[in-house]
Amino acid sequence: MTGLLIGLAVIAAVAAVWWKRFSQKRAERRDPGTTISLPIAVSSFDEIDSELEERRCQCGSRLTLSGETSRQTRERRYRIVRLLCPECDREYQVYFDVSIVFH
Repeated sequence: MTGLLIGLAVIAAVAAVWWKRFSQKRAERRDPGTTISLPIAVSSFDEIDSELEERRCQCGSRLTLSGETSRQTRERRYRIVRLLCPECDREYQVYFDVSIVFH
Protein backbone atom coordinates (compact mmCIF):
# COMPACT_ATOMS: atom_id res chain seq x y z
CA MET A 1 0.00 0.00 0.00
CA THR A 2 2.84 2.40 0.83
CA GLY A 3 4.47 1.64 -2.50
CA LEU A 4 1.26 2.56 -4.30
CA LEU A 5 1.03 5.90 -2.49
CA ILE A 6 4.67 6.71 -3.26
CA GLY A 7 4.10 5.79 -6.90
CA LEU A 8 1.05 8.03 -7.12
CA ALA A 9 2.98 10.89 -5.48
CA VAL A 10 5.78 10.52 -8.04
CA ILE A 11 3.32 10.47 -10.93
CA ALA A 12 1.56 13.57 -9.56
CA ALA A 13 4.89 15.42 -9.21
CA VAL A 14 5.97 14.54 -12.76
CA ALA A 15 2.56 15.59 -14.10
CA ALA A 16 2.76 18.93 -12.27
CA VAL A 17 6.21 19.70 -13.68
CA TRP A 18 5.10 18.73 -17.19
CA TRP A 19 1.96 20.90 -16.93
CA LYS A 20 3.98 23.91 -15.76
CA ARG A 21 6.43 23.60 -18.69
CA PHE A 22 3.60 23.03 -21.16
CA SER A 23 1.77 26.14 -19.89
CA GLN A 24 4.93 28.27 -20.10
CA LYS A 25 5.63 27.20 -23.67
CA ARG A 26 2.03 27.86 -24.70
CA ALA A 27 2.17 31.34 -23.15
CA GLU A 28 5.51 32.06 -24.85
CA ARG A 29 4.03 31.23 -28.26
CA ARG A 30 1.63 34.15 -27.84
CA ASP A 31 4.41 36.71 -27.39
CA PRO A 32 5.40 38.82 -30.43
CA GLY A 33 8.31 37.31 -32.31
CA THR A 34 8.03 33.81 -30.89
CA THR A 35 6.48 32.30 -34.03
CA ILE A 36 6.52 33.13 -37.71
CA SER A 37 2.78 33.84 -37.49
CA LEU A 38 3.47 36.56 -34.85
CA PRO A 39 6.64 38.27 -36.10
CA ILE A 40 7.92 41.60 -34.87
CA ALA A 41 7.61 44.11 -37.72
CA VAL A 42 10.70 46.27 -38.15
CA SER A 43 11.60 49.02 -40.60
CA SER A 44 15.38 48.67 -40.22
CA PHE A 45 17.89 46.07 -39.17
CA ASP A 46 18.98 48.35 -36.32
CA GLU A 47 15.58 47.74 -34.73
CA ILE A 48 16.39 44.03 -34.65
CA ASP A 49 19.61 44.70 -32.77
CA SER A 50 17.79 46.92 -30.27
CA GLU A 51 15.10 44.31 -29.66
CA LEU A 52 17.65 41.54 -29.16
CA GLU A 53 19.69 43.56 -26.67
CA GLU A 54 16.65 43.78 -24.40
CA ARG A 55 15.82 40.06 -24.51
CA ARG A 56 16.55 37.98 -21.44
CA CYS A 57 16.23 34.30 -20.69
CA GLN A 58 13.64 33.08 -18.23
CA CYS A 59 16.51 32.52 -15.82
CA GLY A 60 17.39 36.23 -16.12
CA SER A 61 20.64 35.94 -18.09
CA ARG A 62 21.53 37.87 -21.21
CA LEU A 63 21.11 35.90 -24.39
CA THR A 64 23.86 35.44 -26.95
CA LEU A 65 23.43 35.31 -30.71
CA SER A 66 23.72 31.76 -31.96
CA GLY A 67 22.70 32.15 -35.62
CA GLU A 68 20.56 33.96 -38.17
CA THR A 69 18.71 33.02 -41.31
CA SER A 70 16.21 34.53 -43.72
CA ARG A 71 12.96 33.19 -45.04
CA GLN A 72 10.48 34.38 -47.63
CA THR A 73 6.83 33.36 -47.90
CA ARG A 74 4.69 34.89 -50.59
CA GLU A 75 5.22 38.65 -50.27
CA ARG A 76 6.75 38.58 -46.79
CA ARG A 77 10.39 38.43 -45.82
CA TYR A 78 11.53 37.30 -42.41
CA ARG A 79 14.74 37.36 -40.41
CA ILE A 80 14.93 34.51 -37.92
CA VAL A 81 17.42 34.91 -35.10
CA ARG A 82 18.51 32.08 -32.84
CA LEU A 83 19.56 33.02 -29.31
CA LEU A 84 21.18 30.90 -26.63
CA CYS A 85 21.35 31.33 -22.87
CA PRO A 86 24.92 30.74 -21.67
CA GLU A 87 23.68 29.92 -18.15
CA CYS A 88 20.94 27.33 -18.70
CA ASP A 89 21.49 26.44 -22.41
CA ARG A 90 17.90 27.30 -23.32
CA GLU A 91 17.43 28.19 -26.99
CA TYR A 92 15.10 30.84 -28.38
CA GLN A 93 14.09 31.84 -31.89
CA VAL A 94 12.85 35.34 -32.62
CA TYR A 95 11.01 36.11 -35.86
CA PHE A 96 11.12 39.54 -37.48
CA ASP A 97 9.08 40.74 -40.45
CA VAL A 98 11.59 42.73 -42.54
CA SER A 99 9.37 43.12 -45.62
CA ILE A 100 9.21 46.90 -45.31
CA VAL A 101 13.01 47.16 -45.28
CA PHE A 102 13.11 45.90 -48.87
CA HIS A 103 10.36 48.20 -50.23
